[in-house]
Amino acid sequence: MAMMGKTTLLSDLGVDEHYLAHTPDETLIEHSNLTYKYLQKIVGSKNLTEIIDKLLASIDEQNFDLLKEMFVDAIYLHDIGKTNPHFQAKKMKNDRFKEFFDSSGSSDHSYLSSEIYINYYLVKIETLPARATRERFKFILYAFAYHQAKHHGRLSVFKEYRNDEINPQNYWQHLNKFKILEFEFFILNRVLFSLLISSDYYATTEYMAKIKVDDFGVLKSKQKELISIKFDQFISNFGSDSGINRLRSEMFKEAERNLLSNLDKNIFYLEAPTGSGKTISSINLGLKLLNSDEKLDKLFYIFPFNTLVEQTKGVFDRIFEDCLQNEIINSITPITIKEADQENEETKYEKSYINRLFFHSPAILTTHIAFFNILFGTSKEDCFALWQLVNSVVILDEIQSYNNHLWWYMVEFFDKYARILNIKIIIMSATLPKIDYFLKENNNFVSLIDDEKRDYFFKNPLFANRVKADFSLLNQDSMSLDKLYDFLKNIPKDKKILFEFIKKQSAREFYELIRDEFDNVYELSGDDNKAYRQYVINKSKEENLIIVATQVIEAGVDIDMDIGFKDISTLDSEEQFIGRVNRSCLREGVVYFFNLDDASRIYRGDHRLGFDLKNQKYRDILQNKDFGFYYEDVLKSIKKQGDRFENGLLTNYDNFANLVKELDYQGVANTMTLISSQNFTLYFPFFIDIEKFKNVKEFEDREFLQNFLSDGKLDGQKVWNAFLELNQIDGYAKREFQRSKINSLMQFFTFNIYKYYKEHRPHIGKEVHGYYFIDNLEFITDEGKFDRKRFNDSKNSIFL
Repeated sequence: MAMMGKTTLLSDLGVDEHYLAHTPDETLIEHSNLTYKYLQKIVGSKNLTEIIDKLLASIDEQNFDLLKEMFVDAIYLHDIGKTNPHFQAKKMKNDRFKEFFDSSGSSDHSYLSSEIYINYYLVKIETLPARATRERFKFILYAFAYHQAKHHGRLSVFKEYRNDEINPQNYWQHLNKFKILEFEFFILNRVLFSLLISSDYYATTEYMAKIKVDDFGVLKSKQKELISIKFDQFISNFGSDSGINRLRSEMFKEAERNLLSNLDKNIFYLEAPTGSGKTISSINLGLKLLNSDEKLDKLFYIFPFNTLVEQTKGVFDRIFEDCLQNEIINSITPITIKEADQENEETKYEKSYINRLFFHSPAILTTHIAFFNILFGTSKEDCFALWQLVNSVVILDEIQSYNNHLWWYMVEFFDKYARILNIKIIIMSATLPKIDYFLKENNNFVSLIDDEKRDYFFKNPLFANRVKADFSLLNQDSMSLDKLYDFLKNIPKDKKILFEFIKKQSAREFYELIRDEFDNVYELSGDDNKAYRQYVINKSKEENLIIVATQVIEAGVDIDMDIGFKDISTLDSEEQFIGRVNRSCLREGVVYFFNLDDASRIYRGDHRLGFDLKNQKYRDILQNKDFGFYYEDVLKSIKKQGDRFENGLLTNYDNFANLVKELDYQGVANTMTLISSQNFTLYFPFFIDIEKFKNVKEFEDREFLQNFLSDGKLDGQKVWNAFLELNQIDGYAKREFQRSKINSLMQFFTFNIYKYYKEHRPHIGKEVHGYYFIDNLEFITDEGKFDRKRFNDSKNSIFL
């Protein structure tokens, strides 16, 4: 629709230049038109027209024009409720509405916007000839209006909206009757909400902060060509084409060949053994996809661990240097200020914050938590960037680390999001569950390494024999820490040795048992701060040492050891651990497996339990790298669980599908939560000797660190004080920029405990913005570790 037609629509609804939007100088008409202008910018920049039109046409092709008009006007009329005289009087101090200055009426405008929008379109809907069509359009109208009502809050449960005489519940109950596909309708409405709040935010920012946004961080054809040339140059200098490099090159080319033969598909599996160069291969595949379709314009790289994010950032910087702008977006990486914005003191923070909020970089490296928030989250911050995923390439690394209770639901959404929004997804791992097993139609998935080639690569001696799996310790009647100690005494001294325990207490006890008997013994667990962990990893590259660790060592840790010992848990965890041994393939590696602690107590409810190395079948699978047979058993277990009936009426999967059908955003978000927030975060203000911990990225900006040093050490109390003072910073964007910088330091002083402990630990004080400050440093060791046992045992001790 042309802008003139839009302004006429406002006039028809009684809006004139006297109604204000944000300030006495901005009218509601101006804000509405600027919001519409940004909608057009986003749609044009991201090539959304075809995708939105296809979605709408799938609902009602015959009345497409009306449906499209309703979709657009849900955004254009998002603030029409600001015609509320109480809003104009109380919020805008508009003299035209003086008589309402002292009134008790509500100044709400979001809900009223949805009411006005509904009333306007109900009139149009009533002109439709067929009763069934009118009912269907009323249902759609209420759904669209719900997002207007929520545009200053968060999405929740649609059927609770307008729970009065015009109750839409009788509509959502008959969604099947309306022939509207639930997943498609769910995604359409999330896209609507994302476009609405984004267009509104951009428009408000342009007016209030004088920041005009034209660059949404998309790749153009010439940029794609440039980065492809840069990548090819990198590959050409990659090294000799012999030995393991030759094998890596063969796998690289095989994956590329299968990708280019299946460009009509949306989801690709890249299963490749540890050490085969998955990262480089996946970047190549991503570039090939970007160049295969002019509409594809953005690259997302998703990881389960922040350490992997940082490592891959380094790879991107080495390959592309300055020709591909890439950015890490997570909770601990500071917001960056582009060089071009450095000189403008007035707007640099606002521009940088907007760039982070809306994922404006052409290449985004982030975590699976952030990715799932975009797909399923309910806050505005979660939903802002959804439209950026449209026409994008997404690489998902280490998918087996995702909660396997979610695999069935996850693959349904991956398939639908990819098909509907033209997203190309590469799923990769050394142990890859083929989760399309759950789909009725799985013709959208392609394995980039077929079965025959898979055996050729995985069973090649350079990969398969890189590490020998030794099960002799599993054949003993019982295992103890003393037996492990005796076994360790017979290992040559000139080896780098890694132990992994699945129970933190066992790791601590073994560490204490051997630390005085052997040289260079270190412990790594979730009770270490990041600096100490990096210190040990760096030391392992230079010296022979013994590391006693928990599961934190399995993935995302750049470590290469000679010999490993692991308490058995799940088969993919065993393979991840093997990946920490002889990574360079330059020597012989061996991993001894033992059974000390009960995995079912640690992995409670995990579908992988029982399919473990106590069974000869799974020993053979691990040795032969035939993980497909393992995941066959796991996926069947998940399917069986999902097919269970609740109350004798619906299966678990049916209940989930109903959440989607009913637009129960909160229910879907709760279901799709990757990590349950059953923890409290403790903050201890101790000191960290930054000179001891080399190569820690957060310690490189010495100018910034100067504000937080005492006698040359990073002072946790000063970091905490700066955190408390954030609210004194004028300007939201500047405050959030500074918060991101402070968060990058706070991570070194924080540790998590189960919520259970709050009520049983009197020394835990009040919550302060999500943290519990504890100044009793008796719980922190000289190495900067959290002494969890002392903490847990301190209920009646001198530490209270």
